[in-house]
Amino acid sequence: MQIETKNGYTLIELLVAMTLFVTAFALVNAAFVSALKTQREIVALISANDNVITSMEQINREIRTGIDFSGGGDSLTFTNARGEAVAYRLINNRIERGVGGNFFAITANNVRITRLNFIRTQPAGFPLRVTIIVQINPVGKDLEQIFVNMQTTVSPRIIF
Repeated sequence: MQIETKNGYTLIELLVAMTLFVTAFALVNAAFVSALKTQREIVALISANDNVITSMEQINREIRTGIDFSGGGDSLTFTNARGEAVAYRLINNRIERGVGGNFFAITANNVRITRLNFIRTQPAGFPLRVTIIVQINPVGKDLEQIFVNMQTTVSPRIIF
């Protein structure tokens, strides 16, 4: 009489294979979750940067055609090309633009402005220059420690 042998895997072999598979899956899953978190942070940072760049460009365009500048620090006042008294200021971590005393925010809710500084300089024989320094902090989970500094200098161009 012959004993029949069946080919297959033992319970121990199956448990070892399953343990290896679960461990490999856990490692890959952790890497995927980390990459997804980093991607979300980068998207939030890019969105905040884009918003502030757009706001700074709006300020720059208006300064280029402005006259009668006053102020400095966290606010700047001047007369724009349409003859309106315009003011830019930092209030409640937002950049606001005001015309005739009516102010509205020009930065979105996804960005926190932690510093706004207008520096007016006019060396002898040169036109006025306004340097704008902005420090931003994107709003979002795990983004509190990220700060981005931006700076630009613009000079008015008086067109006669």
